[in-house]
Amino acid sequence: MIGLVIVSHSKMLAEGVKELALQMGQNKVKIEAAGGLDDDENPIGTDPMKIEQAIRNAYSEDGVLVLMDIGSAIMSADIALDFLEDEMRDKVILCEAPLVEGAIAAAAQAMSGSSLKEVIAEAKNALHAKKVLLQPEEEEVSIDEGKEIVTEGKSVQITVPNKQGLHARPAAKLIEIVNRFDANAMVSVNGKKPVSASSISQVGTLGAKQGDVLDFILSGNESVLLENALIEFQDANFGDNDKLSAETVEKTVNKKSKNGAIQGIAASKGIAIGKAMWFKKELPTIEKVDISDADQEINLLHQSINRVIVDLETIQQKITKELNKDKAEIFEYHKLLLRDQDLLKEVEETVRKEKINVAFVWSSQIEKLKAEYLKMDSAYLQERASDVVEVGNKVLLEMLGEPQQKIVLTEACIIVTDELGPAETVDLDLNLVQGIITRAGGETSHSAILSRSLGIPAIVGIGEEIDQLINGEEIAINGKTGEIWTKNHSTVIVDLRKQKEEEEFKRGELLKIAKTPAVTKNGKTYQILANVSGPKEAKISFENGADGIGLYRTEFLFMNRDKAPSEEEQYEAYKAVCENMKGYPVTIRTLDVGGDKPIPYLNIPSENNPFLGLRGIRYCLQDTELFKTQLRAICRVSAEYDIRVMFPMVGVIEEVYSAKELLSEVQEELKKEGISFSKTMKVGVMIEVPSTIFFIPQLAAELDFLSIGTNDLTQYLLALDRDNNSVAKYHSPFHPAVLEAIREILVRSKEVGIEVSMCGELAGNTKATSLLIGLGLEKFSMNSPAIPFVKEVIRNVDVETNPNDFKLDSSIQTLQELKKSVEES
Repeated sequence: MIGLVIVSHSKMLAEGVKELALQMGQNKVKIEAAGGLDDDENPIGTDPMKIEQAIRNAYSEDGVLVLMDIGSAIMSADIALDFLEDEMRDKVILCEAPLVEGAIAAAAQAMSGSSLKEVIAEAKNALHAKKVLLQPEEEEVSIDEGKEIVTEGKSVQITVPNKQGLHARPAAKLIEIVNRFDANAMVSVNGKKPVSASSISQVGTLGAKQGDVLDFILSGNESVLLENALIEFQDANFGDNDKLSAETVEKTVNKKSKNGAIQGIAASKGIAIGKAMWFKKELPTIEKVDISDADQEINLLHQSINRVIVDLETIQQKITKELNKDKAEIFEYHKLLLRDQDLLKEVEETVRKEKINVAFVWSSQIEKLKAEYLKMDSAYLQERASDVVEVGNKVLLEMLGEPQQKIVLTEACIIVTDELGPAETVDLDLNLVQGIITRAGGETSHSAILSRSLGIPAIVGIGEEIDQLINGEEIAINGKTGEIWTKNHSTVIVDLRKQKEEEEFKRGELLKIAKTPAVTKNGKTYQILANVSGPKEAKISFENGADGIGLYRTEFLFMNRDKAPSEEEQYEAYKAVCENMKGYPVTIRTLDVGGDKPIPYLNIPSENNPFLGLRGIRYCLQDTELFKTQLRAICRVSAEYDIRVMFPMVGVIEEVYSAKELLSEVQEELKKEGISFSKTMKVGVMIEVPSTIFFIPQLAAELDFLSIGTNDLTQYLLALDRDNNSVAKYHSPFHPAVLEAIREILVRSKEVGIEVSMCGELAGNTKATSLLIGLGLEKFSMNSPAIPFVKEVIRNVDVETNPNDFKLDSSIQTLQELKKSVEES
């Protein structure tokens, strides 16, 4: 994330602008003020040394933008650059944007992780209105900072590979790829008119389906690099995982009533019975009004968009924390749409040319874009129209000064509405919403996807039959079948209520059993632990019957923020997890960063292969200050709770020596400070780098336990990127080589007497439970929902474990045959 420096002749002015910009950037952006002179008699002026220090304080590898007020501020800033090292100076830009408006706009743009170039463009846009006001007779300056329109250049074709075609997320990724290079691009499909490949509003409406050919025209200095990136994008299946059919399969349903039920599209399974509550969206009527000040209208548009983007950022952070990053990416399309230079340019030109109010023009453009999506052949792409409407209405309400529409619930109910956007879905009160019914939408709408993640039964695409539902009347829905029953079908509702109660009773009984030990028929007890990311998951894991925490992923505490958590913050978080586990043991994995878990503020240098670079313990051994802070917090918690510490991504024994040495240093420091810690806290490592299999005796001499991480072990053993769809079909923990490696780990560990657990996804796969027991595994750690089911499998097992006798059937030739063999056994 880039840093900002505010330079002013007045110290108070600089600090004031800094305060405004910090609020706009939600305190996520590094902003430093360099104002005035340290002279009580002559305080007005600028000091190059102050500016130099401010730049150093705000410095980021992504760059620093310096905004100045007048006269000598520019000269002082220029002199300050001379004091910087060449490498640092090259990443600092002095910008002519207005101090106040430019700083606010830059902070809002920087907050989203935009590049220095994008932030500069946004800051300069803030100057545009003033330029026009001060120079009304001069030719207007275009504020479009996007790519130039290309008519000639190299022709490149890629085929749309993914099942759902160029829908919202691939379109957003395509825009990001194009904007990454110093190149210009136009794209067309099926002989249609080419559109700008850097415009989300244009790319999103191409309607490209699987098998369609995208024709690009590329020009510019890095057009060859862009061509290679586009081919890689195609090879990566446009970033889609077509195996996730639950979220990507298009579906048609018979809308005719069946057995008296209203039939819709089953979007999220589950039975709900409750009052229907109609939520009707009523936007203010937008009249076409003549205006005299076009710049004031355009400024209103940009201010409103900035506020909506800030709101979307907040929603993304919430979803990342409560669900996952993939679900949060849904809102990247919304933000790209609001930053689309082609859409904004068209709105601005219409306002200037026709001298009419921006709210009317914006509303018309959103309706036009909605109509474009609804004309698509793909039902999946048609469903993006609801996203356009939702984000467009958010901006419209901001422009009109109206409050954002929210569904406020006062009692438990089933929501009935024409359309529900993803932002509205995540804002629902989960304690009161029993289900969702919508007139429009489909199974693949973003709202439906989020409903499934949140566990809310949902039926969508009801059409006109939704008007049969009366506000306040009791209804029943079955999210698995897409059926809705009204009060006229009381017998059916009674049956559904009974079915729901039986399912809840069964789950309750399973949870009761889950809290008892997992003991086989022949009397052998197995320990079933949980993988968690925070206190909330720990509480659920305890309720699901976990015998402890086998993997506490601490990296999530470091994500979605602009600086590392303090020692005290980490101490409180780790303590909360322990408290929720009621005294059961908790294994804390130290920061596992890098690879697929980047953390921008750590400034890990760009690597050709991050999965083989600064990952896990390797990074921590370089950033010893951050590592020791975490170790201090862990040691402090160990004084009160049964804590174990585990180091990730160990590949050589020297990493264990170094990590233990730092741990000893921390413990010695705490001892001198009179702070309590456990002197017997157990220490272990993850077995996920294949090399560790071959020096287990050396590890056993230094450590108390090992934990097999099957996810990365599979990836590194087979040299297959688990997130690359081109090779994903070969990535499986059931691969004979992976199973043989697991057997070898267990055998070697038993020979030297060191405890072993497994915390990868394989541990929670009930189809693998008996196999793993046969291999000799005695401790399983898994995601919370799997715990009762794995315990149930173990209670029905009667086997004498001898991993040395385990041999893979040489007749098994393929993964499919192996999986079938495992399931049959």
